[in-house]
Amino acid sequence: MPALSLRKRIVVACAVAVALWSVGFLAWRLTGALAPLVFFGYLGTVVAPGVTYYLGLPAHKRLKGRRALTLSLALAMFSAALARAVFQQSIVQVEGLIFEVLSGVFGAAVLHFLIAKLIGPLIFGRLYCGWACWTGMFLDLLPYRLSKGRLGGFWRRLPAMHLAASVILVATLVLGFGYVPGPAGALAWFLGGCALYYALGVGLALWLKDNRAFCKYACPAGLLARPAARYSLVKVAGDPTKCNGHAECIAVCPMDIRIIDYTRLHLRVLSADCILCQNCINVCPDGALSLSLGLETHGIELLRTR
Repeated sequence: MPALSLRKRIVVACAVAVALWSVGFLAWRLTGALAPLVFFGYLGTVVAPGVTYYLGLPAHKRLKGRRALTLSLALAMFSAALARAVFQQSIVQVEGLIFEVLSGVFGAAVLHFLIAKLIGPLIFGRLYCGWACWTGMFLDLLPYRLSKGRLGGFWRRLPAMHLAASVILVATLVLGFGYVPGPAGALAWFLGGCALYYALGVGLALWLKDNRAFCKYACPAGLLARPAARYSLVKVAGDPTKCNGHAECIAVCPMDIRIIDYTRLHLRVLSADCILCQNCINVCPDGALSLSLGLETHGIELLRTR
């Protein structure tokens, strides 16, 4: 996709900002809490300049430009989540979601997961994982951007095991001991969880020489997003008449998706692991790839393996 004119960039950025403000307004009206309006309004305001900057870059500079934009988005999300832990005792992590569900609370964690992981991906897939996750943002700064491919067997079951361990731990605390985090507890859970994710993410990246190894083999939040992402309206589509077959797209895909094979089969990228980072679109020299709207009732995983 070529660089857009300033006018078009401003229109797109304003549309994104208005959409986020609208989500916040709707959540405020439904829940009566002002926090969602403040959060999504803040996010929309922060996102707009970054979108304007990114869309003005030529395609060959967008891989570096994306890192700057995701850094700003993820820091904004982290700051907002930290504020929610401090002022609302809400833990915007999988464990916080379980705490709120078991306690019968519709809080920030439930709202976050509904929008970013459970319902939102029906529209925009795993866009959050590719652009706004503060764990993924940090891992993208590591030196192993080119993965050697997926591991199978036991590794594929690790995300489900991680999720099950989180459910068992929180359920035991809430149902067995009546524990619900207070102000200090919520902050400790949030910061401790972030530290654990970063440590595990860096360790896996260094071990497997793959920046996004944590996302593939350990992240429980990504696992929750997969069912809805499979039926996402927004996906990458390829034009087989333009594809040169050199597979530049596969080389830069952080999730090991065989994009060129979907194109050859006249399919959109149906993998539930696509995080819509758009690296593939930006490196394609022939403009064969683009974002598209559509609806499929099935999915097929075509992943590069080791």
